[in-house]
Amino acid sequence: MRRIASTAVLLAILAGTQTVSGRDMDGQYAVFGMGAENCATYLVARDRADVSERWYHRWLAGYLTAVNNAAASTYNILGDKSMADILDWLEGYCAANPNVNFANAVADMVSVLYEDRQNIAPGKKGGWNKFSTQQD
Repeated sequence: MRRIASTAVLLAILAGTQTVSGRDMDGQYAVFGMGAENCATYLVARDRADVSERWYHRWLAGYLTAVNNAAASTYNILGDKSMADILDWLEGYCAANPNVNFANAVADMVSVLYEDRQNIAPGKKGGWNKFSTQQD
């Protein structure tokens, strides 16, 4: 039941609708870990290339894994993009929006990536054609 609710909230966010929302009446929600830091702090960590940058990368990997798990028809939200590609995108986004928290930057990136996501594991058939009919 909890997964269904989480999936509905994530899909509503990805679709940009307000029909289902995981936010409070003021549009706010709790953000934990590195996602609560602002983009300016992320850029400092990226420039230092030290352990704090790895904390952001781990937080990001967890977020993307959750999207892959919860978003409908999503095997890999990154599609054909590499982690280097998305880190470059985040760097540009954060440079232009230093006061946005990292979680919102990543959510905006996911909404951009969603259309070109990989919706089935490589090498597998999907959809209705994955079932074969037996002939008698």
